[in-house]
Amino acid sequence: MQKNHIGGIHIAKKVALCIFLVSATLSALPESTFGATSSVFQVISKRVTISMKNATLETILAEMNRQAGLDYGFQSNGSVDKNRRFTLEVTNVTVEEALTTLLKDSPYTYVLEKNRVVIIMREKKPVELVTVTGRVVDEKGNPIPGATVLIQGTTQGVATDTDGNYTISMQPTDALRVSFVGYKTEVIELKGKKKINIRLNPTAENIEEVTVVAFGEQKKESVVSAITTVDARTLKSSSSDLTTQFAGKIAGMIGWQTGGLPGALTEDEMNTKFYIRGITSFQTNANIDPLILIDGVESSKLDLSRMVPEDIETFSVMKDASATAMYGARGANGVILITTKKGEEGNVYTSVRYEAVMSRPTREIEVVDPITYMKMYNRALLARDPSATPQYSVERIDRTGSDLYPSWLYPANDWYDILFKDYSINHRAGLNIRGGSRVVQYYASVNYTRDEGMLKTDRLNQFKVNIENNSFSFRTNLNIDLSAGIRLNINTSANFDKYRGPKADVSQAYYMAFNVSPVDFAATYPADDTYNWPHIRFGATNAAPDANPYMEIHKGYNDRRRYSAVTRAEYIHNLSPILKGLEMRASVSLNYVGYYYNVYNTKPYKYNIKDYNFETGKHQLLAISPDGSSRTLDFDVGGSSQTSQLSYELRGLHVAAWGEHQTSLTVVFSGQETTASDVNNSILNGIPQRNLGLAMRGTYGFRDKYFLEASFGYNGSERFAKKHRFGFFPAVGGAWIASKEPFLANNTAHWLSYLKFRLSWGEVGNDGIVKNPRFVHLPVVSTVSVPHPGTATSATVERAVIESYPNDKITWEIAEQVNLGVETKFFNGIVELNADIYQEIRHNIIDYRYTMPETTGLEKLQIGNVGKTRSRGLTFPVKSNTLSVLIFG
Repeated sequence: MQKNHIGGIHIAKKVALCIFLVSATLSALPESTFGATSSVFQVISKRVTISMKNATLETILAEMNRQAGLDYGFQSNGSVDKNRRFTLEVTNVTVEEALTTLLKDSPYTYVLEKNRVVIIMREKKPVELVTVTGRVVDEKGNPIPGATVLIQGTTQGVATDTDGNYTISMQPTDALRVSFVGYKTEVIELKGKKKINIRLNPTAENIEEVTVVAFGEQKKESVVSAITTVDARTLKSSSSDLTTQFAGKIAGMIGWQTGGLPGALTEDEMNTKFYIRGITSFQTNANIDPLILIDGVESSKLDLSRMVPEDIETFSVMKDASATAMYGARGANGVILITTKKGEEGNVYTSVRYEAVMSRPTREIEVVDPITYMKMYNRALLARDPSATPQYSVERIDRTGSDLYPSWLYPANDWYDILFKDYSINHRAGLNIRGGSRVVQYYASVNYTRDEGMLKTDRLNQFKVNIENNSFSFRTNLNIDLSAGIRLNINTSANFDKYRGPKADVSQAYYMAFNVSPVDFAATYPADDTYNWPHIRFGATNAAPDANPYMEIHKGYNDRRRYSAVTRAEYIHNLSPILKGLEMRASVSLNYVGYYYNVYNTKPYKYNIKDYNFETGKHQLLAISPDGSSRTLDFDVGGSSQTSQLSYELRGLHVAAWGEHQTSLTVVFSGQETTASDVNNSILNGIPQRNLGLAMRGTYGFRDKYFLEASFGYNGSERFAKKHRFGFFPAVGGAWIASKEPFLANNTAHWLSYLKFRLSWGEVGNDGIVKNPRFVHLPVVSTVSVPHPGTATSATVERAVIESYPNDKITWEIAEQVNLGVETKFFNGIVELNADIYQEIRHNIIDYRYTMPETTGLEKLQIGNVGKTRSRGLTFPVKSNTLSVLIFG
């Protein structure tokens, strides 16, 4: 016990000693070291209520000082903006909570320093950057050197190298902004990706600066040929026929409309005729139409007329030999070159359109009333023979049109009003879809058109007689990037027409409406006691049983169908790794067209008035040719035809640039086989028609103001004899942009923005000569039956007859063309004035020799290269940003 007690006293002494030492140490420290900090803690624990909007930082801190005694300061380097404005709404919170709320979304924070709160800048956490690589290409997959790749929202970025590659470091949350002159700017988010390939698409302005030429594209300023580029939007109209807009809108295009009848299913029925720089071949059935290429496939004028402007990307008209020489045998009459829209990488873009178009005649022909007609008819009879009996009595004239008598008893027909409606409603609808990924881009469209005529149909008729043409078409364009520099383009399109209309020729019915007597019979008669079963009782007379135009359009109907299907596949390989600027293309296409028609008719019932009781109002009809009438629809005639066209093409392109020089070389081998089948075809005409061609074009540019170009087409046609089967058609051209010369640029740039001169010469061939015979170097022999010589009986014998004599000396029809062009722009492009002066001399035009003497013993006229023509002209288009005027000379 004693021991323990003594130990406890000892421990107590040690504890007391420690307390003394700690107290002495704390007493020796400065008061600010601990005591002041304790006061700051006390202040930030006090509660405040503050409601201040858009106040400066210093003002809000001063309010905290007033309520809680908070002493404050700012970082000494001046990085804190004490005048930055804040909004603080707090009620009965501690100063610490108020400061946290005030500064939470700002770049500032606070620390406790001695006896005050100090506002300082937040420390930025280091951000980990990622390295992004990729390649920038154009809409065709070709690299774009010099494209700008920026971090979105900054000026930090890089430029692509000669192969379009780039490398850039950026934050994972940043986005890329890629741009290049003439192309649409693209903004792409990383979304965790470290390799991003980007495709740029040209802007509308850039498209205008690029001109589509034969088998390729060129900068507009380097073109030496006469080529007109048309904005497809200007071709939009209320008509469903695209070709109706050519006249007056395309310089050098001669066009006119021959009618407005809907439902043209053959080229002969088309309402529009158009030619490039006129017609220079004069033989019957010669090829005088321009070559039409839609996405590189030779197409008909009907296929062109069915296109909608919404599907067209570029529309070019090639007018001189320098532009068309590479097409050789097919380009003598000019070329219309159309490319349709392609897919774009990005979000899906969809557009839907619907149009209802009301059509009515622009003018109606005024005719005399029936009473005047009868009086003038009688006067004409008496003028020829004063003793003649008038055709129409005074009583007949007085009763015509009177309300006292039925209108059909004394007819007063307005045939135009009986046959035609006042207007028709036509419908257009379309759906376009465009989009794609980095690998596959697509464009698809579906279009529907319904055109109607203005013919009236009797309510008792079994079928409609009005014209109805329903046209349905679709188009799909796919671009597939198989790998770097390799692309596959697949284009498909189809058009289907279904026509229903009267058997009679509508133009003939229109003619009859103004030439048939309006008073000799009624259009239809009401039923009498004998002929009272439901059918149409057409008016007629024994003298003119088929003169009723209303009956003519109800006789039957014509059911026709036409379809056209095109498929084209193109393989594109960029061979720049082997030779910079080298590209190879191979394509094959199949175009199939079918046409079917069936005609059905009836045998109308015809009547006239036999008797009329004026007291009872009852009438009796007289049947005209009753035994030859029937309501039954019978098949009359029908037929069909099909045409298939297989085309293939191999193309090589090389472009190079060094210093101030630019060159390009294009080589094309093409072939085409066309097979037509018709019930009336002979075995000879059923043989496939084949054409082969080799074409080449070389261009040279210096300092972007001097340009030279040479091209040729070497084409073969099976229509000629072996020694004339191939033809060589060269062309040369040059251009000079004078406005880039210093003596003009320094003195006239303020008003003359652009001045360019073009000169070209060339030859193109034409094998689209007389269609019959097809092979002009072969004889065509047929047999006929003739009376047997030396006998008096009716016996006959067969003998050979020459239908066409062979001529193995017939060769190509050649068009030699020269063109001088001037292009100008004034006041920075506000006004454009262009002019082309041209001359074409066409040699070796094939026609018949009409002056052969009878002593030769020839039974038929012989074919030969006997013709020559010359055409000259001037096109002078003027454009402004608000007005476009075309003047033709």
